[in-house]
This record gives sequence, structure tokens and C-alpha cells, in this order.
Amino acid sequence: MLGAQTAREHGLSVGMTITLMDTNDRGRIKAIWKDHIDAEIDGMVFPVMIGDFIVNDAAEDEKMMRSVRGADKEREKKKPVVSSLPNEVTVDLHIERIPGGMDAPQGFELPFQIEYFKQCIRKYRKHRGMKINIVHGVGDGTLRDAIRKEIDETFAISCSWSPGIAGVTVVTIK
Repeated sequence: MLGAQTAREHGLSVGMTITLMDTNDRGRIKAIWKDHIDAEIDGMVFPVMIGDFIVNDAAEDEKMMRSVRGADKEREKKKPVVSSLPNEVTVDLHIERIPGGMDAPQGFELPFQIEYFKQCIRKYRKHRGMKINIVHGVGDGTLRDAIRKEIDETFAISCSWSPGIAGVTVVTIK
């Protein structure tokens, strides 16, 4: 675990609420390590690098939630991950289907899509046998090639991929 002095320098402690900067997902710090924290988000624990999140101010969060009525209903309408079977999910990487995707700076859409893809794989990689249909579209193949490379180089131990119908890559969690 991270030394007490270093944790104090960062102002971190277990139980603090955080928001991931690349996805706006919210969670709580479960453990603090030398180069990352373990964050619980939607009941699952993910490693998050120091600097890839912000610590939330609880009072400010409460004000925001009171002022934005109906935000959860609107988010549900645009929910990007849709279950089709109990052991199968579909993740649409089209920029308009990713939470916060329309706010991605022009020219940075691909890194934004790749980060969201990695987050989804991390979310489901503990579910052996699960199939994740990654909808990347047909386009010029840049996004398809990037996610397949990411699977081969980063996630090869925990999952594999196979081509699906045009515009879809099927990832199977090992």
C-alpha cells in the first residue's frame, strides 16, 4: 500500500468518492497503492492510475444532483452497454453512444473510444465466458484495428477476439 506520507501528499484516503476523468464514472477508493488506487465503480473494483481521477466534494455533488433533475433518465435513454443475453453484452463505440463522447475534442475521438473500450473490458473481465460484442462500425478500420491490437497486446491473458458480423468484433473473456 502507498506510504502514509505519500497518501497525505495526494490527500487520498480509503472511502473517498472519485470521478474518472476520461469517462465521468463515479466510485469510491477501496485501496491505495504506490502507483495506482483500486476504485469500486458499480460494484466492481478497477485499478486507476494516480492522476486519472479527481476526488469529489460531497457537498458540491449533492448540489449538482439536486440541480440536474432528470439527468439519470436522460442517461438511461442513451445507455451504451445493452445486455442481449445473460452472458453477452453489446458495447457501441460510436462516439455519440459513449457517455461524454460528444464532448471529446475534435481529433481525439479515437483515443476517447479506445479508453472507453478498455474501461468496458476491465468492467467485464472477471466474468469468464462472457461475450462482449464490440460495435466499432465498418469505416476505414482504424478503430477496429486499434481495439484488436489492444486486446492482443494488453488483454491477451484475460480475453480473446474473433471477427463478428461487419462492424463488430466479438470479445470472449477467458
